Amino acid sequence: MADAVVVGGGVVGLCAACWLRRAGLEVTVLERAQPGAGASWGNAGWVVPSHSTPLAHPGALGRRLRWMLDPASPLWVRLRPERALWAWVLHFARFCSTAHVQRALPILVHLQRRSLELYEELCARGLAFGFRRSGSLSAYRTEEGFREGLEEARLLTEHGVEAQPLVGRSAVEREPLLREGLAGAVYFPQDAHLDPARLVLELLRWAESEGVRVVAGAGADGLEVDGRRVAVREGGRRHVPEVVVLAAGVWSGQLARTADLRLPLLPAKGYSVTLEHADAQPRCPVMLSEARVAVTPFEDGRLRFAGTLELGAWDTRVSRRRVEAIRRAAEQYLRVRATGGEVWCGLRPCTPDGLPLVGRVRELANLVVATGHGTLGVSLAPATAELVVAAALDGGGEGWEALRPDRFRKD
Repeated sequence: MADAVVVGGGVVGLCAACWLRRAGLEVTVLERAQPGAGASWGNAGWVVPSHSTPLAHPGALGRRLRWMLDPASPLWVRLRPERALWAWVLHFARFCSTAHVQRALPILVHLQRRSLELYEELCARGLAFGFRRSGSLSAYRTEEGFREGLEEARLLTEHGVEAQPLVGRSAVEREPLLREGLAGAVYFPQDAHLDPARLVLELLRWAESEGVRVVAGAGADGLEVDGRRVAVREGGRRHVPEVVVLAAGVWSGQLARTADLRLPLLPAKGYSVTLEHADAQPRCPVMLSEARVAVTPFEDGRLRFAGTLELGAWDTRVSRRRVEAIRRAAEQYLRVRATGGEVWCGLRPCTPDGLPLVGRVRELANLVVATGHGTLGVSLAPATAELVVAAALDGGGEGWEALRPDRFRKD
């Protein structure tokens, strides 16, 4: 029986392991800490085709370019004199075009839709992780923001994403927790959300029950290239499987370099504040659009505010300034108190074009990459797992050239 080693035990790695096991492979997962302890744990838990506009888009060179220089803004680049950082920023700027959005958006819509279907299949198998298809609401405080939101909704509807614009009282009638005086909102009925920590624990339980070997505290030290194959070094041991899946999140770039492979990944630190016993909950997840804060109600009564992108941050130190910005935004849009609660932060792996890196590497016959999902790790994990299986078993990937992990390389 063929075997596979999955490097990384976050939501993408665990999904890949489960799908590979279902395909008949013997699977081992190597996780440097605890499964799901990184970016997979405290995020918003959204699965939302409505949020398929890539990070690199024309608007990013307008107001968001100014944000990048402001440490208190929703999107801040921690600029340093590092070649890789500036190369990433220049690549990012090149992709901030309408043409790129037209290429990337339908890909992300398709993958998120497929993930929705696969999460429903997991629920049917008995996995319980708070999955609910209650839609999502994007709220806008300013007329300018609302106009931009309506234009984005129009583009999404061209790709089959249902959108319902709400003006005036209709927004508050849809979501009574919204404050009066907002410019408007857009409701997306096809969206869903889940509890990401419960998802990781359920995937781990399911994987181990199916015979997947999950080794915590055993991160890969590097990759070794032997001809057209790679082996994995880990704690003095050398794993030489039929398939290596590199799904180590933002750390995938460092591991790839040991195999002379360059993956243009930049960490994007994100934060969340979770209230254990919120005094009120919205009916569905709400995006506080100008502030870029996602609000998620969980079925056990918790309420989570998640947001900010701190690009280039390799540490998990908490910035009180950024946490307070999230709290302020919550109280500006919603009739809630956002004091107290548990603060979390994690590092998401971002690519310059806003598309993940998924598939085989041409020169390395047994290496499959699955990383670079940015803020969409939970949203894209099951669909990514299907692509990983196709790549692992038959080198599949036809039609997914836009996700090739070596697409940024100059031939």
